[in-house]
Amino acid sequence: MVLVNTPDSTLAMMTASGQAMVYPQSLDDPFKSGSVSNVATNDACVAACQAKGNCAGVVYAGKTCTFYQPKASSFGGIAAGWVNKPVVNVDTGAVQYSSMALAALPKAYVKEMVPGIASTKDCAVAASQKKFTLFGYNQKTKVCNFYQPVTSTKALSLVNTPLVPVALSGSFGSDVAVKALAATSASDCYKLCIPSQNNCFGSVFDSAAKSCATYQAGFDAASTLGWVILKTLPDTMSTVNQVDFYITAHQDDHELFMSAPIYNSVKTQSTKSVFVYLSAGDAGQTDGWWRARETGTIEATKTWINLFGLYAPTQRTETVLVKGHNIQKVSVGNVMHYFIRLTEDSFGQVLSNQKRAPIDQPKEFYANSQALKDVVKAIIVAEATKIQKVTASYSKYLDDEGIDHYLHVGAGKMTAELLNADPLFKNCVSHQPYYGYQKWLDAVNMQDMELWAQRAVWANVGVGIMSQYPRNVWSEHSPALGRTYTSTAITKTTPCNF
Repeated sequence: MVLVNTPDSTLAMMTASGQAMVYPQSLDDPFKSGSVSNVATNDACVAACQAKGNCAGVVYAGKTCTFYQPKASSFGGIAAGWVNKPVVNVDTGAVQYSSMALAALPKAYVKEMVPGIASTKDCAVAASQKKFTLFGYNQKTKVCNFYQPVTSTKALSLVNTPLVPVALSGSFGSDVAVKALAATSASDCYKLCIPSQNNCFGSVFDSAAKSCATYQAGFDAASTLGWVILKTLPDTMSTVNQVDFYITAHQDDHELFMSAPIYNSVKTQSTKSVFVYLSAGDAGQTDGWWRARETGTIEATKTWINLFGLYAPTQRTETVLVKGHNIQKVSVGNVMHYFIRLTEDSFGQVLSNQKRAPIDQPKEFYANSQALKDVVKAIIVAEATKIQKVTASYSKYLDDEGIDHYLHVGAGKMTAELLNADPLFKNCVSHQPYYGYQKWLDAVNMQDMELWAQRAVWANVGVGIMSQYPRNVWSEHSPALGRTYTSTAITKTTPCNF
């Protein structure tokens, strides 16, 4: 039940001890279990939730108390839970920052105030321009505050990626420090700040005293605390020793069915991962669903990038011309995305050699399946020129049992035909087919780190989608996570040279 952070302060969730905690989130109607009218106070609403025993949270508005709880699962061994994600990463293109809704620091640390700021994003940009790291934005007053800690020799670390904090000189007093903890280094101290567990936004380590403390902001329903993420990691690759292609029908096929190899691709600094999506993933809809799916898959990539801490999760978007087709390319660290954007119907028709154009480029037609293969070939050559080790992953298509999505099968078949027939690829590109819905609910076979990374990735797919489209994909597919089943691999040992 982790959704999009917003300044909404109406949702109160129950903790394990039965206390109510305000979450800066909103929940979907499917989690709504009922409501009671004429409830006198918010405290009475919370008490009614506590008395139910199976109530997860409440929203109190206009004397109406609305209850929320997880739905019963149709799968055995499934337990529901909820966690707050207080800190979220935002990349505006102009500036990258982290934000924490419903939070503010004491006025004693305000160094400068700027009125008339329209949004948290604008406040972050202003802070960056004025060389401040910490800022706070009040939605009611439209005031942007720039914070500065007290001068100190201690190491202040603000929450960023699991391995790489935002480092800041100085420290805060006891009005911000929450808890003294045992740690032997600044990096160990930083790992003890887990926002979803203790609502902290950073840590401070005193190397002389070998002492560690976490920092927690004060509650303010109208405010958002944020900090600019200064560039400490590269956002582009300097060395490429291997390129792994994942060529799929839909934006989420690789996250659901190929997550284990992607985990190992992205965590290798000199390996480039290239995702090519042959359809727009529109499902016949024209209401923004396909664009939301694109946002979701990019958020998934940022999750992987942040997990390993090798690259900055900076998003770079461009339009590239490939064989006469304008195709959107999005790069994040050592991961590249190519969105071909044929509608699902059009993709199927192109595979049957019917002339169709992408949803965003209605005048740029693919005459037939070969024309689409030519574009995929050009992408492979562009991303893997002079790279000796090249792999390609795609959906299993041979002897399909009629269970998998027909576009998964079509995408796999088209990709395999290209790799097996083209003289540039047939002797050097290793390829691996992956099962899709055929092994959807087979035994979980992923290793712990790969498995938990996939769950984090899928949660952020949902967050990205929910930021643009009202659909909860976490609940749709989370029971099937943890499976990566391979068909027969085709291994080539000849180095590529194209």
